[in-house]
Amino acid sequence: MKKSAAVRVRFNEADAKKLAYVAKSEGMSVEKLLIFLARQKISYFERTKGNIKDLSGVNLDEFEILE
Repeated sequence: MKKSAAVRVRFNEADAKKLAYVAKSEGMSVEKLLIFLARQKISYFERTKGNIKDLSGVNLDEFEILE
C-alpha cells in the first residue's frame, strides 16, 4: 500500500467558513476539496513549466508520513 502524507493547515475563521461553504456546494468534504485544488495546481504547474521528474531532493519535513 502506498504511503500518504498529512499536513496541518490553518485558516482564519472567515476563510474556513468560506472554504466549508464551497466544499459543501461542490458536494465534497473540505479535505477532498483541498486535495482537488492541490492536484489542479500541480497539473497547471506541469503544463506551464514542464513535468516534475526528479523528486529525490524534496523535503517532506512539513508533512506527517502515514502508513
